[in-house]
Amino acid sequence: MKFWEQYLKRKRALYRTQYQTPKQLFDSACDICIKCFAVCGGERMKPGYTRRNARLIFLVTDLILYLFVNLYSIAIVWGSLMDVVFCFVTLGIAIQGLAKIEAFTCPELNELHLYNVARFRSTPRFPEVEEALFHTATMCMVFIRILAVAFSIVAIAIYSYAILMPLVEHELSLAFGFYLPFIDYRTPVGFAINWVYQFVQVSEGCIGLMACDSCLLLLIVNATGQMDIIIVHLKQLTVLIDANGSGQNDDDIADLIKEIVIKHLEHTKFVTDMDKLLKKQFFINFGCMIFELVASLAIVVRVPWYPGMAICLICTIQLFVNCALGTFLSSKNDKLVEEIYNVNWYGLPTKHQKSLQQVLLSSQHPVVLSDGFSAIDLFNFVEIYKKIYSYLMVLQKIS
Repeated sequence: MKFWEQYLKRKRALYRTQYQTPKQLFDSACDICIKCFAVCGGERMKPGYTRRNARLIFLVTDLILYLFVNLYSIAIVWGSLMDVVFCFVTLGIAIQGLAKIEAFTCPELNELHLYNVARFRSTPRFPEVEEALFHTATMCMVFIRILAVAFSIVAIAIYSYAILMPLVEHELSLAFGFYLPFIDYRTPVGFAINWVYQFVQVSEGCIGLMACDSCLLLLIVNATGQMDIIIVHLKQLTVLIDANGSGQNDDDIADLIKEIVIKHLEHTKFVTDMDKLLKKQFFINFGCMIFELVASLAIVVRVPWYPGMAICLICTIQLFVNCALGTFLSSKNDKLVEEIYNVNWYGLPTKHQKSLQQVLLSSQHPVVLSDGFSAIDLFNFVEIYKKIYSYLMVLQKIS
């Protein structure tokens, strides 16, 4: 943790020399995310966006075709457990893709983005607020670049596997278990067509997943950044209260408490809207990943199936990252609650204490990200893996 904090500190110092304001750094991070979405036609954060664009229509059509191709492939390879499972797993990826498209091209996403942009445009009341905004923008940029490296490694590994498969096996062998109907992949021309088709699916999948995960990071990091600013205001409130011996800061204290209440209400609305936006796709994606993990592990425990091992690793990382982000948001809220307790309550008149008490009560019962049934956090990650283990044991006993 200390290493991570030092790394962020160095990056923040570096970005301060490259960008004059936090807004410039945040806009730069958003531009990277928008460019990734633009490949798939999902750049909802860009002004004037419409779902009726050729790139998104092509992607949705391709995913629907991909579903039918997988179903056709399942019918062809029926009887071979490993091939059937491979097709089912890739079928789940297509369903996840459709769920992400629906969530990350909604108009509500642009509303959340515009609120974040407005935060960076507003003039900071205290110097510490600008520092908090720089910290938020730095985290956005760092996380997006880490994701870019991670997904690039995944894409290179998949492409390498697809190229090496025919060379190692000395025959025309595709990397994935699905292939276009009525085109024999065992012929040179059919193999080339199917290989290019799979290449397109992998490219769209990696770029689309990176764009969606980057956007999710932007939303959650900004939600925590909103609490950082509230914490700054709470600390300044205590400073004003301590220096208010003769009542000279009464107006400033009243104004600051009003701003704290407004900012916390805005933050609560932001997280509520974010939860509504992401709840359905969390439910579908988590369900698909659990199925993919159980199906892949059921084969891996029997034979050394390397694609299945890779699927298990990627799904586990995705589950962990999503749950870790939920825990990150909750832990920041715990810090906010602690900071509210640290305010010099005895120096406030009763009406201000009641206002601050409402903020405290709301913070003690925060809105959390969920899949409709349980909170998205690391505790849920452990519970999910317990369920996966239970399902796997049942399958082992049945077989």
